[in-house]
Amino acid sequence: MFITEQEIKDLTSFSGVSGLSSEKIKHYIERADSWIRRATNSPAMELTDNVMTQKDMRIATLLLVEYLWYWDDAETKESAFSHEETVKIGSFSYNKAEPGERTGIQELDSILEHYVYKPYINGFFRVSGPSRK
Repeated sequence: MFITEQEIKDLTSFSGVSGLSSEKIKHYIERADSWIRRATNSPAMELTDNVMTQKDMRIATLLLVEYLWYWDDAETKESAFSHEETVKIGSFSYNKAEPGERTGIQELDSILEHYVYKPYINGFFRVSGPSRK
């Protein structure tokens, strides 16, 4: 986990999120962590000691908890079928995701894209010297 339940309650801009029980917040944090692992293709992201990575993942987890909570609401799901391109609730805004985007939240999508694990294999099957006949 990149963030605690209390930090979620303190930092969220939604009263609905801050009013959730600890068990519900823990559930959303677990879902957010799972999303981060899948989106970054890095099953061991939480093991990093890099301070900036930890801060970014903390922000991403907070945004994902809010995003997941928002989309779990039945009214939100119904309004998603409207043809509005942008939905704004308080300080939280959502743009319908374009192809290739993950959530439609630019900050969150940028964080997740930055940390996508891209293995670098250089010369794995490389042969040096003349080839044999």
